[in-house]
Amino acid sequence: MGEPSLELTPQTAALAGAADALQSAGLEHWFFGGWAVDLWVGRLTRAHDDIDVLVRRADEAGVDAALTAAGWVHTPRDDDLVGTEYAGDGYALQLTFVETDGAGRVVVPVPGHPIVVSDGPLDHARRPLGHLHVRVLTLEKMLEGKGVARPDEAGGAKDRADLAALRAVVATM
Repeated sequence: MGEPSLELTPQTAALAGAADALQSAGLEHWFFGGWAVDLWVGRLTRAHDDIDVLVRRADEAGVDAALTAAGWVHTPRDDDLVGTEYAGDGYALQLTFVETDGAGRVVVPVPGHPIVVSDGPLDHARRPLGHLHVRVLTLEKMLEGKGVARPDEAGGAKDRADLAALRAVVATM
């Protein structure tokens, strides 16, 4: 029967457009967050405020060129600390920068308190979306990330729902 694939809709078309732009430019990236959960599950599980993607800080200029060429508009905010935003067709693309530290770990470079994403090279999986196979964090990394719910009520509720959806994927494997 094959892998479950998200239906192509205006929302998923925005995600596909960003993925295609980054892939075509040969840029390392990893979708994560709610949309990555949906890519693993193969269906929309909940509403999403934005599309989350990790990119290498060293690739920032290339990412900007690729996304701009694909019609995304850079919409930085004054409080951007470890990432930036783009807008396209009414959808927000939230980029989070990662770097490799001196110990070879992949980290989100929060000043004074880097967040370790991976102890070594960051793996990815590919999940189907239309004609693409979108790069997402591995199922193991997604489970690890969603396994610690955010402290705020709304974010924590999303994380718990995402974790339950991911666990259902594991149960079918």
